[in-house]
Amino acid sequence: VVAVNDLSLSIDEGEIVALIGPNGAGKTTTMNIVTGYLSATSGEVTVGGKSILEDPNLVKRQIGYLPEQPPLYQDMTVKEYLYFMYELKKTKLPREKHIKEICRLVKIDNVYNRLIANLSKGYKQRVGIAQALLGNPPVLILDEPTAALDPIAEAEIYSRLNDIVEDRTAVYISHRLSSCRFCDEIAVFDHGQVVQQGTHDNLLKDMGKYQELW
Repeated sequence: VVAVNDLSLSIDEGEIVALIGPNGAGKTTTMNIVTGYLSATSGEVTVGGKSILEDPNLVKRQIGYLPEQPPLYQDMTVKEYLYFMYELKKTKLPREKHIKEICRLVKIDNVYNRLIANLSKGYKQRVGIAQALLGNPPVLILDEPTAALDPIAEAEIYSRLNDIVEDRTAVYISHRLSSCRFCDEIAVFDHGQVVQQGTHDNLLKDMGKYQELW
């Protein structure tokens, strides 16, 4: 199975880019290659001018990544989990101050001492975003951050995204064009390739061409 084929994609520093398309279009595979979870059979990926193959540890330190399924430990409290991830990422910023700032940003300070297993899906997604922000990475990749959430929880996540991605280069993966209004650029994926690229308003005019993708 060819998951991603002959893909060329460039994202400028400070730009917020959305990757949209149906299931199996190659969006997540592409980001797994960018973050070093998968190796490409050919081609090159650079982040901040550094190659993921030649300097994998350096590149990974530049990226905050929220997979579609947040990597949460259900038997930990939010505090314990974020402390654990702080140590795992070898973050150098003042631990208590840094984590508290992130919790306020994503609005999880009110569940700081609760078990993750007892949180709603919306709060679990926020905890996943919080771990991606540890260390203040300049690049943020969010894979379906509102997947399986009810409309209220989804709206709450969206309301925080502009503040969360501020001053960062961000990649946001979604199925829906309607969820990408805040993005500078949108790339439409299908069968492992970018079939269209542009702003939200421009793509909205042409979306009839791609309705069959959904």
